[in-house]
Amino acid sequence: MTEELKIIAKKDIKPGMFVQSYGAGTFRDPFVKVERFIESFEDIIKYIPDDIEKVEIVADKILWTESPESKKQSTADEAAASLSAALPESSRIHEEALSYARKFIGDVRNGKSVRLEEAEPMVGSIIDSLSTNLPAAVTLAFLKKFDEYTYTHCINGNLFSLLLGKDLGFGLKELYKLGLAAMFHDVGKGRIPSQVLNKPGKLTNGEFKLMKEHPMLGLTELRKIKGLDLSILRGVVEHHERVDGKGYPRGLGGDKIHPFAKIIAIADVYDALTSVRVYKKVMTPAKALSLMFKWKSSDFDTDYLDRFIRIMGIYPPGTLVQLEDGRFALVLETNESSSLMPKVKVLYSKAKKPVPAECIDLAAQGSGGKEIKVLRQPDPSELGIDMQQLARFLV
Repeated sequence: MTEELKIIAKKDIKPGMFVQSYGAGTFRDPFVKVERFIESFEDIIKYIPDDIEKVEIVADKILWTESPESKKQSTADEAAASLSAALPESSRIHEEALSYARKFIGDVRNGKSVRLEEAEPMVGSIIDSLSTNLPAAVTLAFLKKFDEYTYTHCINGNLFSLLLGKDLGFGLKELYKLGLAAMFHDVGKGRIPSQVLNKPGKLTNGEFKLMKEHPMLGLTELRKIKGLDLSILRGVVEHHERVDGKGYPRGLGGDKIHPFAKIIAIADVYDALTSVRVYKKVMTPAKALSLMFKWKSSDFDTDYLDRFIRIMGIYPPGTLVQLEDGRFALVLETNESSSLMPKVKVLYSKAKKPVPAECIDLAAQGSGGKEIKVLRQPDPSELGIDMQQLARFLV
């Protein structure tokens, strides 16, 4: 990715900026590399000498810092209230994105071209949703992923890719490009016969060979859009490449794979594993991440996957857990310092009967009373729970 370098006055440095270097490049005033994000005003004092007046920054590389208010530790009840307030808008954005996914995939199946001007606002809305209330956006991704896989996969792949892109420090321009690549990563499947795409049993060798053509079919489709950035095209065509060189369509490996494709590969596999498909049951996020971790040296960029595991958490918002006391709860928010102890809303008894809702911060239980831990992540179908309807318990 091309970096946009810019010279600014030292006094204009703000937390979140990426400072590349300072100095005039002369014998008396040589270039000094900083190459780091400025996370606080104390960092400016720490890394930039007093007598420096100007620095060079990477203008489109931003650390997505949170405000002191958002960093303030919330109680479980506050987390529930915040989630409840944000869900209607997040749901609206999700439904609009889902409608767009149906439309553009339908257009491709009918021989029409993708309209980029319709996709860009959707990507922008998802970026805004993540910035406004991340738990709400992730919750919707899990509550809505139990149906219409072809369409929800476009949206969830986009969401999970943008989450990782933000954590990697991508600026808005790069996030838009990444979001478009992730939205369209499976557009080539619109050219695959539905009887192959939705086959409930194992694919034949010929069918699998046909399915593996979808990255190149997607590239062919998107090349019809004039001026589309090369990084978007590479994200689409390379998302099934693997770091050990055993992916497809070109067998690229390591640094030869574009960063967008490495990110989308992680989001793509994670969403596929944790979604209901015509030929398999849903896999819990914990099991999916455990499986992906085993593959990380062969399939995924290790740094990217480690970051993804950290930001998603073992028990993401919107997923169901069973507590040690037998009750079942919906995860409201993860605790970064205690990934195994999320904030939850208890909804069902051990006997799988509805109970009065109770919000609990599992990480805070040890100090106040009896410690409660997560026992497991159950399959919602074993409880007869329709995950698409669970949102009503959060408002």
